[in-house]
Amino acid sequence: LSVGRWGAGPSGTSTSGLIAGGGDSSGDSAVTEEWNVNFPVGAWATSGSMSTVRIHVRGTGTQTASLAVGGELPPGARTGQTESYNGTAWGELNDLNTARYGPGATGTTSAGLAFGGNADPNSDVTETWNGVSWSDVNDMNNVKSDMVSVGTQTSSLAAGGSGSPREVDYTELWNGTNWTEVNDLNTARLAIRGAGTTAAALAFGGETPVEANSAKTESWNGTNWANENPLNSAVVTHGGS
Repeated sequence: LSVGRWGAGPSGTSTSGLIAGGGDSSGDSAVTEEWNVNFPVGAWATSGSMSTVRIHVRGTGTQTASLAVGGELPPGARTGQTESYNGTAWGELNDLNTARYGPGATGTTSAGLAFGGNADPNSDVTETWNGVSWSDVNDMNNVKSDMVSVGTQTSSLAAGGSGSPREVDYTELWNGTNWTEVNDLNTARLAIRGAGTTAAALAFGGETPVEANSAKTESWNGTNWANENPLNSAVVTHGGS
């Protein structure tokens, strides 16, 4: 990345990605960077900054149509702020009904989902986005934040994260109406990230119960988690899309 940071909101794909916000060496940031795997080889380029500086923001969507949801404003206030990115600039939209940082976020700029997050304390609240406003729907079975979140507004997966009391391994699936508990991660971790779909997902990095940064990677086949080759670096509060 051009700017090293933590707690930023990622979205997009491995060939056309986006990351925004987060904390860097000078404090909290609104910097946005786009990833282009072809020009030049493996390059990040800065783009239009977010409207509001924040950390623990979560992103969903594509490089040219992305949502940034929730977060923590300096000096520590939770926010429900929602912004959309059009490939060039960010615009402010209607806020979440429940202000929080580190929620799960999935879906698109016209059909999104936000769930969990730290609302002081951790939350199980789920909201759907219709392109204009957020609506409260059925809650998660477990309170947690800083988790793996992948999928769509009608089919999402939430795994691991910070729960009660700390690192959790819970995995839940959303079917568009309700959350259902399914098989847990093999290793409980908070500040974990992931990628994929409800049928084929990855969970990587995070902080383990012994408070050590982890490089552990697990794959999800729609039913169970399996251990895979680890990341090259042990990381927490990173990005993944």
